[in-house]
Amino acid sequence: MSIVDFLVSVNGVAQLWAADGQFLGVLSSNLYDQNSISNPHGIYGGSYGIYSIRNSYGLYGSQYGLYSPYNIYCLNPPIVLYQGQPVLIVTRNSYVLSNNLPVVDPELLLDVYTPQITNSIPTFNPHIGLSQTIFDMFK
Repeated sequence: MSIVDFLVSVNGVAQLWAADGQFLGVLSSNLYDQNSISNPHGIYGGSYGIYSIRNSYGLYGSQYGLYSPYNIYCLNPPIVLYQGQPVLIVTRNSYVLSNNLPVVDPELLLDVYTPQITNSIPTFNPHIGLSQTIFDMFK
């Protein structure tokens, strides 16, 4: 199973934790869950959330943050816990001591849980004449 497949399978269940013991949110694509890393207005998913890795000015999301996965020198990056066990390290530090845990880039992690917005507006089909109805398209 690939890391992406694993991340998809633990949507809404796995948790992100900082090395200082701070909870950083649930790995979830739910935009409305207050604990989701995808909630743009939440403390774990917002770009100004105090515990968000999306906060580029914060302790957990800036390129200089002591516990930030974006700090390429971070010695103690966040980990993903699943069923109470550490399963992934989230960091851009290519030299981090991983203790045989897989390492994932924070952007990949966030991309997996970013809901894909599709265009739901119907488009005009020039092949349907003015005298035809919408049901004629499916004949």
